[in-house]
Amino acid sequence: MKWYEIVINTTEEASDAVSEMLTSIGAGGVAIEDPNDIRREILKPGTLDYADDEFLNKLGEDVIIKAYFSDEKNFSELIGFIKEKINYISNFLDVGKGYSGYNEVDDEDWATSWKKYYKPIKISDSIVIKPSWEDYNKAPGEIVIELDPGMAFGTGTHETTRMCAQLLEKFLKSGDTVLDLGCGTGILAIIADKLGASSISAVDIDEVAVRVARENCQLNMASNKINIKKGILEDIEPKQHDVVIANIIASVIVNISKLMPSYVKKGGYFLTSGIIKERKDEVLKAYESLGFSCELILDMGEWVAIAFKC
Repeated sequence: MKWYEIVINTTEEASDAVSEMLTSIGAGGVAIEDPNDIRREILKPGTLDYADDEFLNKLGEDVIIKAYFSDEKNFSELIGFIKEKINYISNFLDVGKGYSGYNEVDDEDWATSWKKYYKPIKISDSIVIKPSWEDYNKAPGEIVIELDPGMAFGTGTHETTRMCAQLLEKFLKSGDTVLDLGCGTGILAIIADKLGASSISAVDIDEVAVRVARENCQLNMASNKINIKKGILEDIEPKQHDVVIANIIASVIVNISKLMPSYVKKGGYFLTSGIIKERKDEVLKAYESLGFSCELILDMGEWVAIAFKC
């Protein structure tokens, strides 16, 4: 079997939406090459890596997304559909150049080539995300989350995920009950388990995400304490938790604000990210008007995460 490698040049702000779209229409895998990630790593204070200005300039600005589809699909229809979907996303986000062409990849090459994009990465003071095929020497006090992405994978490297992990690390106490809204591949639910949560409920509207999250929970021996279901917040029985975490988007975070007191205990925490900087004040206003207090704001790149206390 051959695979089509569809190449899309987009922007950092649209990369998540484009990747999610490609996965939802049946991509066998999605790889993201973001030059901004490289810049941020190299320019971190105290980093041991070094790169001169010429190297940084050569990185370019485009986020390159490569999506893989089997040759069983009608190729011309597929390309037309992808272009249509990118055009729809452009109504809300700057998608950049968009569709940039394709390559043919042999099945044997595909089986291993995509793995080169995923390496262990430390996303907070103690939490490391590690692909299952990579070796990693755990340091004292580190929590290692092992993920087997198959061919579609949320790596935990995105700023919003990192900030959510940092908020969990700071505010979650051993024995807490947790609700994870928009759980994706289950990274945050698994982190909550490793930090000592007594029970975790997780929900996502995407069927593939629910399946992958369950597989990742099994891989990390966290299935007993994590209950994952397909749906939205209203599908979860109103029950107050010590911690609710939502790594979604600002409009949804605002829309569910009036429901949140039914899901967060008094004195508990609502930890949320996926908020672009321009909408931070809107989210703050929505929750503070309901009596939530802002305990901490984090920001990375264009994104903001907020810890609210109920």
